[in-house]
Amino acid sequence: MPLNAPVILLVDDHPDSVEMYTVGLLAMGFQPLSAANADDAFARACECQPDVIVADVAMPGASGFELTRRLRGHARTKDAGIILLTGHALDSARQEAAAAGADRFLLKPCLPEELALEIRDVIAHRRPVGQ
Repeated sequence: MPLNAPVILLVDDHPDSVEMYTVGLLAMGFQPLSAANADDAFARACECQPDVIVADVAMPGASGFELTRRLRGHARTKDAGIILLTGHALDSARQEAAAAGADRFLLKPCLPEELALEIRDVIAHRRPVGQ
């Protein structure tokens, strides 16, 4: 893994999804971390300040939308890239993701290669911290 590999926080309550993305992203030069729910993800994000947070929308407890709003409202995480994943193709979900502050809204199934392209694009277009 490159020394300055982008840190990606994967948030999903399904271990199989986390494992698939972890293996794929590692192979593509990223440094993946994981959290199983929104509360753990928020704590981890504040601690390690990942470059991009990839979160499932539907999780027990707080949803990916709620996590996004919390991240955008906190000084240490407000500028992180955020990608939300969901199996629900409703336009209202896409609108809620945008309103919460997500950079991208992707439909499952999303292959690791496709996710990596979106992550790279989010990193390339992210605002510098503090702006």
